[in-house]
Amino acid sequence: MKNRNRLLLVVLSIVIMAIAALAVVREARKPDPIPDYALSEKSSETTVVIPEGATGDQIAKLLFEKNVVKSGRAFFAAATADDSSKGIQPGTYRLSTKIPGREALSQLLDKERRMLVLIIREGERIYELRDDLLELDFKPSEVRDILESEISLQGFGERAFEGFLFPATYNLTPNEKVASIRDRLIDKFLSVTQRLDFISKSKAKGLSPYEALVIASIVQAEGFSENDFGKVARVIFNRLELGMPLQMDSTVLYALKERRLAVSRSDISIASAYNTYNRKGLPPTPIGNPGESALRATLEPEPGDWLYFVTVAPTETKFTNSYTEFLSFKREFKRNLKAGIFDGKS
Repeated sequence: MKNRNRLLLVVLSIVIMAIAALAVVREARKPDPIPDYALSEKSSETTVVIPEGATGDQIAKLLFEKNVVKSGRAFFAAATADDSSKGIQPGTYRLSTKIPGREALSQLLDKERRMLVLIIREGERIYELRDDLLELDFKPSEVRDILESEISLQGFGERAFEGFLFPATYNLTPNEKVASIRDRLIDKFLSVTQRLDFISKSKAKGLSPYEALVIASIVQAEGFSENDFGKVARVIFNRLELGMPLQMDSTVLYALKERRLAVSRSDISIASAYNTYNRKGLPPTPIGNPGESALRATLEPEPGDWLYFVTVAPTETKFTNSYTEFLSFKREFKRNLKAGIFDGKS
């Protein structure tokens, strides 16, 4: 009996020790609590630059190094738990320090916290870019010296910058110089035109690459919709082939440094090399910076015999080879303009 009791005690002791050991193992396997700030600990702001192609781990490390979060794990856990984290854009951000990981994610998704963003829209003119750069607090003299100089690009010759500043969103970095920004814009232009084989295809159409760029800038300015770019390009080519003046409002408005839906009789009487109403051929330079769709349409214009077009409504441009029908389209445009279909823009 004593031996039996002794055996039971031994077995019970072993079981107790096993349970205790299991508890120790389980406790040891528990992940450490993620170091994280409380929202109440929020402190002053700092600047964080998220580079192109940064991974979640890399962003977490950057935030930790700038004392935005208490640990990289705090941000990484918040980001992996929220699909909206995929919307984080590269760029320069103004972020609070000592904040929870989830708050850091929220601030990175807040567009108001993005700094030094330069947006060049399709068709933007160089003097409009100058104004954009001045709004970003670059020195007027620095902006003027860079944008008023000339560049030499293979295939295009030595030219002013108009037409070569590719439309896109550019995330600038603190202390970046205007010269660096200009180089980035031109690099983007070269990348896109090389992909389109722009130089070779321009020459194949009997144009110099610069002439093709001028046409693309007019296509960009005249086309209300990218779906019409190919037809607009065809009208330009047809008129050039017949020796007709282009008679494009956009070139006159470029000379006037204005943006309107139409020109007046007095506008088209101005003495300017950009007045394609009283001068045949192309204007001397691009009239803005065309995007990829306009560049492509210039290389691949839609087949057709059109000589005229009128945007009669914001969603409708009509094309014809009949002057009588063209005049009818113009009357329709004027009626719609008067009725406010173009939101009162004139």
